[in-house]
Amino acid sequence: MTTGTDMTDIAARFAIAMPVGAWHPLLPAALDSLACQDAGVEIAFLDASGDPRVAAAADASGLDFTYRRTGPDAGQSAAIAEGWAHMGAPVLGWLNADDLLAPGALTTVAQAFDADPDAGVVHGGSHFIDETGRIVGSHDHAAEAGPLLYRSNLISQPSCFVRRACVEAVGGIDPSLVYTMDWELWVRLYAAGVRFRRIDQPLSCVYMGAGTKTADISPRRLREVARLVHRHAGPWNALKSTLSVALHPLRSR
Repeated sequence: MTTGTDMTDIAARFAIAMPVGAWHPLLPAALDSLACQDAGVEIAFLDASGDPRVAAAADASGLDFTYRRTGPDAGQSAAIAEGWAHMGAPVLGWLNADDLLAPGALTTVAQAFDADPDAGVVHGGSHFIDETGRIVGSHDHAAEAGPLLYRSNLISQPSCFVRRACVEAVGGIDPSLVYTMDWELWVRLYAAGVRFRRIDQPLSCVYMGAGTKTADISPRRLREVARLVHRHAGPWNALKSTLSVALHPLRSR
């Protein structure tokens, strides 16, 4: 099922895709964190869960989705690309069902883009939260984009926003990736010379706990990390980065 009107809210500054593969207790709070933003935002809600609780949470959110799709998809990356394609706002991001935007985050990001017209990416920090939404720590591995990005993901995904033109110029998100689609996109943007601007404040809250991809040390995830780093930083760095993810999975988000 698909609802909504495609690319009509031309006044919106942000296009946020929300791919949902399964119910999570934080989903209502994630939706509320979008509803509370005071910057113009389009939202694409992409529900592949088949869980009536997800649809009920979306219905109860009061959000006017620009695009809403219910039914199977080709995976999270493909869903994000689908959502972006059905919105027209010039700055892109995505929010998972277990992550929250900080109050005023989008206004802060908009101001940063306005202050630095040459920036193609604006990103900030994140708090870590538990299943109840309680802050339990901070993302201490996020940092300025630099050559180290070829070996380690320095950017917290829900706190990163990219000009649509920059994403399109590097070919968009890679729908074949399951674990490293965000990092791989940042690397291509950085390699293309896109300017990254870091905001030294938390823009989101990231759930860290059982069931997250970040906690999943699967062979596929390690292969994706190894291929990404090998391509840009060589085999020795690929080995070191893969071992680092295997030993310290939370550092890679």
